[in-house]
Amino acid sequence: MRIRLRIVALGIALCGFLASCATKHAPPQEAYQPAQADLSTYSRKVDTFVVVLDTASSMETTYLKRREDERAIEIVSRLNQTIPLLDYRAGLVAFSSGSCMSCEDAEVLYGPGIYNRDEFAAGLDRYASGGRASLAGSRAGFPQASRLILQGNPGRVALIVVSDSENILHGRAFKTVQKLRGTLGSRLCIYPILVDRDCDGRVVTEQIVKVGGCGFAVNADEIATPDAMGRYVREVFLVPAVPPVAAAAADLDGDGVPDSFDKCPNTPKGVRVDAEGCWVLHGVFFDTDRAVIKDTKVLDQAVSIFMANPKLTAEAQGHTDSTASAEYNQTLSEARAMAVRDYFIQKGVAPDRVRTKGFGETRPAASNETAEGRAMNRRVELHPHMP
Repeated sequence: MRIRLRIVALGIALCGFLASCATKHAPPQEAYQPAQADLSTYSRKVDTFVVVLDTASSMETTYLKRREDERAIEIVSRLNQTIPLLDYRAGLVAFSSGSCMSCEDAEVLYGPGIYNRDEFAAGLDRYASGGRASLAGSRAGFPQASRLILQGNPGRVALIVVSDSENILHGRAFKTVQKLRGTLGSRLCIYPILVDRDCDGRVVTEQIVKVGGCGFAVNADEIATPDAMGRYVREVFLVPAVPPVAAAAADLDGDGVPDSFDKCPNTPKGVRVDAEGCWVLHGVFFDTDRAVIKDTKVLDQAVSIFMANPKLTAEAQGHTDSTASAEYNQTLSEARAMAVRDYFIQKGVAPDRVRTKGFGETRPAASNETAEGRAMNRRVELHPHMP
């Protein structure tokens, strides 16, 4: 678990969120009274959270009469004071220099391990006062981090990246998020916190969230007050508690999500669902102008679900990037959906159990302005239905 948590945090560095060097300054200590959640009405939403703190040279810029790196450290401190003391696994990592494919400049300030508020704060304070966290034992294997991201099962993961627009705009965030999403699926939620108010940076962070599939972006000044931070923490870390008797009686499809919260009732047995009880199969991608499935691993898993649930039907929905005409892309998306249907039929799934639909370029999962985004858009999604 310790290796997995480090890989989660350092995976974000592989895409160049953070670069160049910075001198760190401790933010002024201000009285802060956190707004704590009533844990009798909430339960844990995530199993693991990792905070990635950017203190690169661009963060020396002043915003609202404060240096951005000081605001970033302060917001992480207030976040730590507000997170409920539940059995989370946690990590805190800071980046101040390094090339986009280097992990050697990552400073592990806390964890990975069971969340302890005081130890988390101590790691942050040491870094804020100018000392470097020990990298002993943390460099081994990092050159292979792109191939090791999230091996195993860290559970439901919240990745919180505190940065400025410059590093978000000039990094390769889409590629990292695509890798994380491909491994964790709906268990990953990404929560960028921008310390400035750059409109382009906000647009990009929201696109990153879409690629990840779960989470939301905020600006630091939107969560600066105790009440606002309290609401933020509840949304990221907690879900409304359900009485045990009611939960046991109200989960008719047995997917672990109570019917009162389940947006996809009658989920087929054996599938892994997201927090809303939905199974949407992702990870079926194609090369440019091709309708040949690149990797059938996800489809093979779906075949086993079909065989275990005789009443299950599904719609294969094809998509493209925007590099050709809309008319051509519509035809190509239909061909990709048909390729997935044909694969299922070859594996023994009855033809009438899988229908197809093409959406062309009309429903992008990521920006078509980058190669990484276009690769995410050349896909087929499988949407199941149980009667």
